[in-house]
Amino acid sequence: MTREHSTDPQPFTRRLLRVVVSIVVLAPVSVFVGYGGGLLLTASAALGGPDPTTDDGDPLRERLLAWPDRNREVMRTNGRADLPLSP
Repeated sequence: MTREHSTDPQPFTRRLLRVVVSIVVLAPVSVFVGYGGGLLLTASAALGGPDPTTDDGDPLRERLLAWPDRNREVMRTNGRADLPLSP
């Protein structure tokens, strides 16, 4: 009696091993690629040197953080107030 119904070129255990290896390898790679961009930006910001400043000498990041609040005051007056200076 021959095995005519067995057309699989690879046994089940070998295919299962290939799937497990793919998952074990690809999961950390995808996590590294996903979080790698954020880590790269954080590292470049930490090592990038001094913060840029405005003409007044204030750090630009502080003025950018205050910008939405200043715009909100103008929106409450339905656009009739003077716009604050840009950051």
